[in-house]
Amino acid sequence: PRNPRAKMAAASGPGARELFAEGLLQFLRPAVRQLDRHSQVELREHIDSLATELCRINEDQKVALDLDPYVKKLLNARRRVVLVNNILQNAQVR
Repeated sequence: PRNPRAKMAAASGPGARELFAEGLLQFLRPAVRQLDRHSQVELREHIDSLATELCRINEDQKVALDLDPYVKKLLNARRRVVLVNNILQNAQVR
């Protein structure tokens, strides 16, 4: 079509939108993956830090307060975070 508006209308059809969406996704995917990896590492570090701090508090307590179950829960949560992260990374590779 010679009309500029007709050209724009043809270029903005469903196929063009899908192509644009795919291009945008390809452009953003590396940044999203990097952010995801970074957030997973940061979450694991926070869980480890909290577990260490709870162990230290538990050792320093004069009152008999057993924090071991909470430490175990944190370590279990950390294990699940690592597992989910591995699953997500494998899914992203496909």
